[in-house]
Parts: sequence; structure tokens; C-alpha cells
Amino acid sequence: MAKVFTDYMAVNEKSLQGFTVAEALTGFIEGGGMMIGLERTVDNVTLGIDIIFSPVRDEHATPLMVSEEYVKRID
Repeated sequence: MAKVFTDYMAVNEKSLQGFTVAEALTGFIEGGGMMIGLERTVDNVTLGIDIIFSPVRDEHATPLMVSEEYVKRID
């Protein structure tokens, strides 16, 4: 499943409940930035949500993006 990102203002906070931080990466975007990977397990499926912050200010860029829930792996 492809990751689909949306502006954080459009995210329903209830969709993030039950997830825990699985990873955090910094400096992967030019000028800094951070990605926080969240995950939760339901039965034998690990679901993920990625949150990306970019400190670079651009009139067309959104500084904080949140992905829709996606399947990370099936055990």
C-alpha cells in the first residue's frame, strides 16, 4: 500500500490513538527535518503512520504532514 500524506490540520487525532513511536529520523531533509514512525499491531498485521516535519519554509510546502494508516508488515 502506498503512503498517502495529508496536511496535519486535516488529521483526526482519534486516528493516531493506539500507536506508539517505533522510530525517529532527523536530518533526512535538506535543512533539517524529522520523521517519526508510529506503529501498532492488530492480530498479525503491523500498521504504520509516518509524521514528517520540514523546517524549510516555502509558500507551497506544508511544514507538517501525516500519512494515512498503511500496512507495514504481516507476520
